[in-house]
Amino acid sequence: MNAGCEAQCNGRFASPWSQTMVGYGNEDSYFALELNQNYRVKGYDRGDDFHSITIKSKQAVANAKSLIDPSLLQKYDDNEEGYIVSSPNGHKFILLNEDVERGNDPVICVSLNVSNLERSINYYTNFLKMKTANKTDDRVLLYYGFDQLAHSPANEKTASGFKLTNQCKLELVDIHKPIHRGTGYGRIAFCCPTDDISKIEQMMRSNNQGSIVIPQMELGGVVEIVVLGDPDGHEICFVGEERYIKACKTDDDALKKFSKGLEETKKYSVTDMKYDVGEDDKTGTHKAKE
Repeated sequence: MNAGCEAQCNGRFASPWSQTMVGYGNEDSYFALELNQNYRVKGYDRGDDFHSITIKSKQAVANAKSLIDPSLLQKYDDNEEGYIVSSPNGHKFILLNEDVERGNDPVICVSLNVSNLERSINYYTNFLKMKTANKTDDRVLLYYGFDQLAHSPANEKTASGFKLTNQCKLELVDIHKPIHRGTGYGRIAFCCPTDDISKIEQMMRSNNQGSIVIPQMELGGVVEIVVLGDPDGHEICFVGEERYIKACKTDDDALKKFSKGLEETKKYSVTDMKYDVGEDDKTGTHKAKE
């Protein structure tokens, strides 16, 4: 993309950017991680909003053991079969040395830090209607759809075709202090019926809950979205599923397109940076250099 996203998908940056979706299967049944790069941003102020992503995969653990310096592998609690690794940008991944059942997503949960767990639970369960799978004094596991229960329908789907059973969960971790999101933050996205988009926004406005980061809009002439902000500023995007389902299939030419796009990024000079480390359009500090 040659300019910043009108829904701030690439953050608060008026910069050319690229987007890559990765996961273990089609997005209608598996969690997808969206990776964005802004080509005129020198670097980001990484906050403490993101905690980790947990993955169950024997292959991922084997890869970590064979490809990562042992000094960089950290045991996960007292779990002899679990490891903590970090991405090149410092994002934490928890790898568990076990596999999920065939057809289930290896991405077990995405964990975010919050400043007040009870306040966040109230927001996500009472207003966003998420269900609670497990709760301790400083953590809670939330989900939509059906949990891994014996009586859950194995292949239950929405009317548009999104899988509802055993989906990636959202974990909230209480760190008992204000959350600093920095400029390198992301957002969580959920699909829902398009008719619910306006209802969600109106319900949040009527109850004065959190914030409306991006009011309901049609993004790219393709899907309806609304982006909310929870009590700590974490962004939650709801996407109309009826049209989005068409974009959720694996692209057989994805690697070829990615390689081509990577070549095209060479035209962006490292000296042509509009934003220094930790700057974005909200800070406004980059304007003095333009």
